[in-house]
Amino acid sequence: MNKILVSLIVISSCLASQYSIADIGDECWVVSNLRGYSAFADNSYKFETNGLTNKIVVCFGLKSGTVSGTDIQFVKFGKSTLAGYGGNDQGNEMFEVYQLDRANMKMLYTKTRVGTKTIAPLLSDTTSSFVGNAKKLND
Repeated sequence: MNKILVSLIVISSCLASQYSIADIGDECWVVSNLRGYSAFADNSYKFETNGLTNKIVVCFGLKSGTVSGTDIQFVKFGKSTLAGYGGNDQGNEMFEVYQLDRANMKMLYTKTRVGTKTIAPLLSDTTSSFVGNAKKLND
């Protein structure tokens, strides 16, 4: 049942991000317990404990990848790294990297974002670095 739910999340993510299912390949990872630190411009970029409460699915294709819950287009570097950029014409720019540590079954995540107030005036520019547990979907 859990694999069916995750498969539905993966398919939904692909449809939302305009990737075809063929681009996903067969290597998807469920990532949980992403924890680490973030710093926000509105708080003088002082680091604080932070994390993501929801699970995500990260899929590596031949040349690209997908991440559930985002519409960012990711490019694959090597075997274990996805990097993606998102932004707008008003100055918002966001860069995300997902890197799989296969030896330790961990997902490393970094995000930087500037120009945030152009899309969400109550939010702040930010930088984040998290580490989470990674489990291969088909295992």
